[in-house]
Amino acid sequence: MIKKSLCFIALGALLSCEQQENKIEAAKTEAEPTKMEGSTEAMASDKVASWLNPKYISADFNGDGYIDTAFAVIINDKKGIRIKHGNTNKEYLIGAGNDFGNGGDDFDWVKNWNIVTDSVTYEVTFMENGDIDGGKEVKLKNPAFYIGTEEEGGATVAWKEGKYVWIHQAD
Repeated sequence: MIKKSLCFIALGALLSCEQQENKIEAAKTEAEPTKMEGSTEAMASDKVASWLNPKYISADFNGDGYIDTAFAVIINDKKGIRIKHGNTNKEYLIGAGNDFGNGGDDFDWVKNWNIVTDSVTYEVTFMENGDIDGGKEVKLKNPAFYIGTEEEGGATVAWKEGKYVWIHQAD
């Protein structure tokens, strides 16, 4: 009886590990050619690009327990980032022809990116005339990612209230 119970426990643990490994492995593959959320561009017209290093970053950006992946892409000669959710395969495009925050529709200015795991970041706020007004604390529930340059700043891109938002960082 004890041997049988131990066999079932071992089998359950093995299956659980295999499912977790499949979940993570699926997030490492490239996106299939489908339309992206908020874009009329077909995925076939983009290409994973090497203008950012690494070419992609992965974390649970939307907090659903599955690994999501952000890829550096070029579409119609404009640089941007395609984000694919691991659970639903829903995709979002920022830059690469789609305006996003203060980053415009071409992320040619982006020189580096990295995962942000802090639970709080500070957003730079501006006055109507464009001068810096100060900053405010923004809570991050999930991992996010920073895009920018070392000299001029950039933004933290975070999933908030069902969409990706631009959180301006220091200039």
